[in-house]
Formats: sequence, C-alpha cells, structure tokens
Amino acid sequence: MNKRKRQIITAARELFIKKGFVDTSINDIISAAKISKGTFYNHFTSKNECLIAILDEGREEASNRRHELLYGQDPTDLEILTQQVAVLMHVNKELNLVQIFESIFHARDAELKKIIINYHLQEVEWLANRLVQVFGEEISPISYECAVQAFGMINLTLRAVFIADYKYINREAIVRVALRNISVIIPTMLESKEILISVEMINTIQNVVNYKNVTREMVIEQLQGFTKGLSGTEIPEGLEYAEFLLEELQREKPKLFIVESLLTPFRKAFVGTEHVAEARDIANSLWRYVKIEQPAESSKNR
Repeated sequence: MNKRKRQIITAARELFIKKGFVDTSINDIISAAKISKGTFYNHFTSKNECLIAILDEGREEASNRRHELLYGQDPTDLEILTQQVAVLMHVNKELNLVQIFESIFHARDAELKKIIINYHLQEVEWLANRLVQVFGEEISPISYECAVQAFGMINLTLRAVFIADYKYINREAIVRVALRNISVIIPTMLESKEILISVEMINTIQNVVNYKNVTREMVIEQLQGFTKGLSGTEIPEGLEYAEFLLEELQREKPKLFIVESLLTPFRKAFVGTEHVAEARDIANSLWRYVKIEQPAESSKNR
C-alpha cells in the first residue's frame, strides 16, 4: 500500500473516532489528509471504502497475531484458541475500532450494514473452522452454531461488564468461560441432532464472506516492491528478512516451514517504523499463502 493511501486511511480513522462515521464527510477526510479530491478518488470510490480499509487493517493485524500464536503449537489446545479469539478484542481496542462500530450502529445505509455483516461473518467462519480443529471433524455440522453461541456469550458478557462500568476487563477469562461452556454442550448438541444453523445457512455465510485469493506470484510482487522501497541502512534486519523470504519464494519448490519461521521476526522488525503497516500486510498474505499451499503439499506427499 502506498504512503498516500495510508495517509488517507489514517486521517479517516481519526475522524471516524473523533466525529463519528456518519458525521464525517469526504471533504473532512480530504482536509485532514491534506490531499486533493482527485487524490482521494484515485484510491477510494467512497467513504464506505475507507471504512472497509480500516476494518481490513484490524483483521489483518489480528490474523497475523493469531497465526503467530498457533505457529509450532498444538492446534487442538483450547487455551491457544482462547488467546486467538481474544486477539481481535485487543486489536479493536488498540485501534479504537469499538468506537467506530458504535458510531455506525444506527446507520441506515444498506451498503454499510453489509460491510459490518461481512466483518462479523468472517469471524464466525474463522471460529467455526478452529472449533473443528480443536474438537474434531465430528462437530463440523454444528461448528457454525457453536461459533455463533460462543460469540453470543462473549459479546453479551462484555456488554454487561461495560454497563456495570467495571474497570478491569480480562478478555481472555471471558473467552475461556465461553469456550468451556461450548465444550460442555457439544455432546448434547451432537446427540440431539437439533441444528438451527443448517447447511444451507452455512453455504450462504461462506458465499457472503469475501476472501482475496493469494498466489505465490502476488506475494513475490509485494515483497519485490517492498524491498525496493527499503534502503540498506534504514532497517537492515528487516531488509534481510524480506530478502530471505523473497529468495525462498522464488525457488522452484519453496520450503513452507522456512517461510513460516521467518514471518514473525519479519513483521516485528518493522514495528515502530513507517513500514509497519505494509510489513503486516505482506506477513498476512504470506500466512494465507502457506495455509493454502500446505494441504496441497501434504496430498502430494501421500
């Protein structure tokens, strides 16, 4: 992502937090970002597109942290899942996305509602898939229902805590209790076979959720542009990680375990620099690329 687009997103986020999404105009964003109207429309077609970019940043940050938490760990470990679920809550707080959600809660914009629904459905689908990893393939038919019920418990508990104005919120504890409760009711759900979220509803959710396809060529192009924009003395460690990743990806058969092992130090090397957002985007693309390629690689080795 180029600097000018990042500049627009940063200005828009600050305004959405300060004034609220509905009360912020495109002219406000243009003025705060110190750009021309033409520059704005070169990058975004609407204010809603700015919002999507802001929400995507939060999801990408959460996605990176979740991959890093799981890397080298047992995917069936419920405590790892607890920490992964809590990550998005921490990111939303750090980026003040909760305030943005509140500012658009009562908006009557159909497109805006679709954006928010998509955001939440991505989270439901992610948790449903992780619950299958933790509890086994036998819960696949009820995985989405379990995910919805878990988020219902988590969100309503958080709301009660906020209403009570309780100062200290242990997000992990709230998630841990919700997941524990889900683990207890899973046998009853499987035995009763009474499912509210049907296969047809699951297919609808999967069709609504939009995921960008990631290919090796795409991430190579991202890394090439990124390394070209870095100087050799500015962030030598980060540049070295970027070059290692690029070199490995350009091999005929990249070693995915090497790519995975470099992603966390690569991302962290740019924390506190102007390149942090782009490094996060690249790391997230690479995590997704590895996830896509690993099943294909496993099947070839059988």
